This record gives sequence, structure tokens and C-alpha cells, in this order.
Amino acid sequence: MAANAMLDTASQRPATGMDPSARQLILGTLQGCSNEAVMHEFFQDRYADFEDYTSAVREVWGDASADRMYEAVRRADSERSIVVSMSRIRQHDEEVVGAMLQHMPEPDFRLAVSDAVRAHRLAADPSERITGVCKRRGIPWDFTTSGGFRWVGDAQVEAEAMRPALSAIEDPRLASAKSHFDSARSELALGTPTALPQSVHQSGCAVESAMKAVLKHRDVAYDEKDAAFKLFERLVAASLVPEFMRFCVLATASPRNKAGGHGADEEPHDVPQAMAEAVLASAAVAIAYLHKLLP
Repeated sequence: MAANAMLDTASQRPATGMDPSARQLILGTLQGCSNEAVMHEFFQDRYADFEDYTSAVREVWGDASADRMYEAVRRADSERSIVVSMSRIRQHDEEVVGAMLQHMPEPDFRLAVSDAVRAHRLAADPSERITGVCKRRGIPWDFTTSGGFRWVGDAQVEAEAMRPALSAIEDPRLASAKSHFDSARSELALGTPTALPQSVHQSGCAVESAMKAVLKHRDVAYDEKDAAFKLFERLVAASLVPEFMRFCVLATASPRNKAGGHGADEEPHDVPQAMAEAVLASAAVAIAYLHKLLP
């Protein structure tokens, strides 16, 4: 695609996601908070040292992720010609710690930044700048000091699904749906192999709660034990929802049943982040629609 001479480079660049350069930009917004301070908050009460953390990454995310991070730290150490024990990085070595932050699993990076912002009195609130970096680099998250990183999807998903849903769940009648929806977003932000199935599960629960709210406030009888498909049938029978909206309203039901939470063997399902994001976006669409059915 030819470049548009009327637009700047950044606005035409393909999305980079939260690559090392994007992470460096985000860390640069934390005025008065060093890389070491960010890592200290992340390690505190979680990991004894770099070796302990690397072992945890290897166990959770696999050898490739652990090796990539380890090699980035080793390379940064080598380039500075500093003798550093790989189990105890010197606190003052900003470049070595920076390499670790730039190559750790993305959910851990988001958590490290969120923890640091909450723990340190920074020279300026970085929320707007971090959100700006995310938008310019095609990272589907925004940032607040109190909530940390929150998934919003790409520009179209944010405008057409997330914003209407976030507005809808502020309605007190959707309090239960809000609780589940917020939990789904939190689990997605945590992003671990055990958290992502829970995000799918909570997304489905949010839609079920929204359907119950519509039935309750439209004076349509239902059983609290009714699951998604039965609740939808009650909405259709009451002429509140047309049958052809089934796939829109129930988009989260099958993923929740198949991949949400734990199976009978108590082992977590393998849920890719892209699947959890899609299910959350589907929940947002359904909730925004169901909210309009309230009296």
C-alpha cells in the first residue's frame, strides 16, 4: 500500500501490538519510576529472584517464552560488559531489567506496570499517555490508574461493542451482569492459561444475568436455575426477542459450555487469548442489545 503524503508515519504504520518498543514507550511514561522499581513491585511477594521467575515462566508459558526472555536479559548484560548473576540481577542495572520487562509474557508486563503505577507517587498520572501509546501502536487495551490495563478491542470493537456495553452495565438493574462482565475483563487482563477460561465463563454468565434482568423487569417468570438457552426461549415466548436474534444473544453460550472454567477432570481448558477476546466482545454486543429491552 502506497504511503499517504498527507498523513504522518505513525498513523499509517501497521499495528505493532505490545512489542518491545511499545513496552519501552509505556515504561517511559512512568516519570520518576525506574525499571528496577517496576520490577520490584512485580516481584514482591511473588518471586524470589530472576531464576525463580524464569522457572515460573517456563512452567506456565513454555520453554520458548522463558528462553526468549532469558536470552534478552543475557544479551543486555553482555552488551554492558557487567558480570551479573542470572539469579540476582543488580538493582541498578536499568538496561538489564529493562530487557526483562520488554520480553516477559505480555500479561506479566501489564501487571508489572499496573502494580508500579498504584504503588508509586509519580510525577504525573500516566493513564492518558499509556492509553495513547496503545491506540497509536494498535494495542487493544486502555489504562487507568485504579483499574490498570482493560481490554477494549480494536477501534471498531471499542466503538460499537465495548462502549455501549460499559454504558449499559452502569444501569443498576444490570448489577449482576456488571459483576460478571467486570470479572471477565479482569481475567482477560490477567491472561494466564487458567484465567482465560474463566474470562470465557464469566462472559457467558454476564449475558445470562442480563437476560434474567430483562425477564424480571418485564414480569416474565423464569427459574433462577435456567441456563442461557432456556432464558432465551422465555424471551422469545414473551415476544421480547425475535427468534432470529438467537445467534447474537447466545454467542457466548457454546464457548462458555465448551471452554469456560474447568472440565470434569478439573484441568483448565486450553483457551487462546484471541478466543477469550472474541467471547468478551460477543458478550458486550449481547448486553448492549438486552439493555435496550428493559422497560
